[in-house]
Parts: sequence; structure tokens; C-alpha cells
Amino acid sequence: MSISGINPLLQQVNPLQGASEKTQKVAPQGEGGSFGDMLQDALKEVNDLQNEANDNIEGLTLKKDGITPHSAMVALEKADVAFQLMNAIRGKIIRAYEEVIRTQV
Repeated sequence: MSISGINPLLQQVNPLQGASEKTQKVAPQGEGGSFGDMLQDALKEVNDLQNEANDNIEGLTLKKDGITPHSAMVALEKADVAFQLMNAIRGKIIRAYEEVIRTQV
């Protein structure tokens, strides 16, 4: 069963207005890196969000211009949600690996 007939329809769908570039990047069919590369990119993004949250908290503490308590809390929550998601994915990967190891041939 092939779903290649849906690809032209998917290309016709316009992305949401105002969507960030991060949410729009999708690996083309048949191309892209390995699972390890994708996981490494996701870990880098989580790390970047945590660094951004740290910078906002530091800026709030030092009363830097342009940093409000609201922006610091938003950055902190983004980092927290991203970390929780990555931790859940890590748990699923470990369970899948353990299941493969238990499989008898």
C-alpha cells in the first residue's frame, strides 16, 4: 500500500500564517539524516531553549533592558516543556531498546 498519491495534495496545503521556521522544516521523502542525527538536533534545540531561559533569568536578575518577568517565565516554561518531552522520548526509546533485546530469534 503506497501513499505516494497524497504527496501532491500535501504540497498544495499552505503553511499556517505566522508559523515559525522551526515548525515548518520537514525532511524530504527519502532524504534526511539518520535517527541519531535527528535526535542530536532535538537535544541541541532543547539545550538552546534552556540556555535562552538561563539568559532571560540572568537578565531579569541584572535588570537588563527588554527583559520582563513575563518573557523570562515564557522562556522558562518553553525550556521546561521541551525538557519534559525529551525525557519522555528518551524513556520510550529505552523501553523500545529493551523490548528489542528481549526478542528471541
